[in-house]
Parts: sequence; structure tokens; C-alpha cells
Amino acid sequence: MGKHYIIGIPAEIRVIKNLDRNSVNDDEVAGVIKHGGVPVLIPTRNPEIMEHYVDLIDGLLLPGGPDVAPKFYDEEPVQNLGDTDAFLDASEIALVKLAVAKRKPIFGICRGVQVLNVALGGTLYQDLYSQRNHPTLQHYQKAPMPQGTHTISITPDSYLAKIIGQGDSTLVNSHHHEAVKAVSAQLNISALAKDGVIEGVESQDDDLIIGVQWHPEAMFRTDEKQDALFADFMARVEKFANQKAAHDSVSTENE
Repeated sequence: MGKHYIIGIPAEIRVIKNLDRNSVNDDEVAGVIKHGGVPVLIPTRNPEIMEHYVDLIDGLLLPGGPDVAPKFYDEEPVQNLGDTDAFLDASEIALVKLAVAKRKPIFGICRGVQVLNVALGGTLYQDLYSQRNHPTLQHYQKAPMPQGTHTISITPDSYLAKIIGQGDSTLVNSHHHEAVKAVSAQLNISALAKDGVIEGVESQDDDLIIGVQWHPEAMFRTDEKQDALFADFMARVEKFANQKAAHDSVSTENE
């Protein structure tokens, strides 16, 4: 990769020493930098200005974080809903819609998958353990984050399968109690846990969008499959940026 592409990462507000801080996790930043990207933090208090950030970036990484407020998919909150932040939700939903419209590749991680699904018209389980009528694995793992704790089944012939391989033995490090319920009509399921919980989604007709319900940023240093997700993200960013440059060049010549 010759050019260093700009990757936007929305920032969560966290209280540190009694002050609100715009924060992103070091691991997502490190994964992007390793594969030639330049991470840029996107503050999320002003959803109305997200269009300006989308114009600046080449790709969008949606990180983990708090629960998604159910008002964004027309539901009322259930008792076991966790912490939410409507400004963060509105900002990320706007970023997704704008990035899709402008053909900027997206990589969603954990909460990022849920935001993707909601932004594109899907719904969520607000709490897997109280809302699913099926036996449910431990998805909020108690092991250290760099360790995978349950396996997933990857959809044959999916784009995800091209990245990390097919089969049902990939170990992942889930850390969530929300999950995709009704899948957006714009997305396909790319992976399932053995209890049927959706673990991966992707674009239907291209490789613009890839989302995983686990945390590859905590495993990429020691797990080749998880590292391949970051490598592929940056390869997708480069591909779409080159396509845009070629299109812009043709448009300029025809003026």
C-alpha cells in the first residue's frame, strides 16, 4: 500500500478524572496503523456535522462501546438494557448512511455491527439472555479479551470466508449482550455462533461493508485470522479509493 489512507473512528465520551473525554481504544488504532492506515478520531456530540468527516476519510471503523438506544429502531427500552448514548448513536448512524452513499468502506466491530444493522433498517436484541427463546451461550465472556472463548460457523462462500476461511472452528472473544435480531435487507449474515446468534454481517452485492460481533482488535497481534480482518479492511479502502480516483479522472476528462 503506497498511500496512507485516512480511517475515521468515532469517539465515545468517557469520564476520566471527572472530565468528559473523547476516547477510542488503542487496539483499534494499532490495528489500523499496522496495515498502513492513519486513524482520525471523530467527536460524536454533533451528529449534524458528520457529513464533513465522511468527506475527509477514506474508510470508517465502527468500534465497540455502549448499547444502542432502542428508539433508533422504534422500540422501548427493556429492563436489562445497558448504558446508552443517543448522541453517539445518532452520529454513528449518520456516518454509516453517509459512508454507504459515498462508497467509503466500513469495518464494524461488536457494537459497530449493531449500529450498522440499525442504520440500514434492522433491529436488535436489547438483551440476549432475556429476549431469546433459545438456549444462549455466554457472549459476555469472563476470560481475558485476547482469548477466544466460543466458536463460530462462517457462512460458505461469504466474503468473510474469503478473509479468514470457512468452517466452524474459529474461536472468537465475544463481549456483548445485545445482538442483531432482524437483519437489514442490505446485509447478509456471514457468521453464526453455535446457539444461532449472528456473529457477522456483510454487504449483499459487494465488499463495502464487513462487520463482526467479536473483538479482533484484542486478538490481531497473536491470531492471523483476526489480523487478516484489519489487512482486508485497508485493502478494501485502497480498492475503493482507487475506483473513486479513476471515476473522478474520467469525469474530469469528459468535462
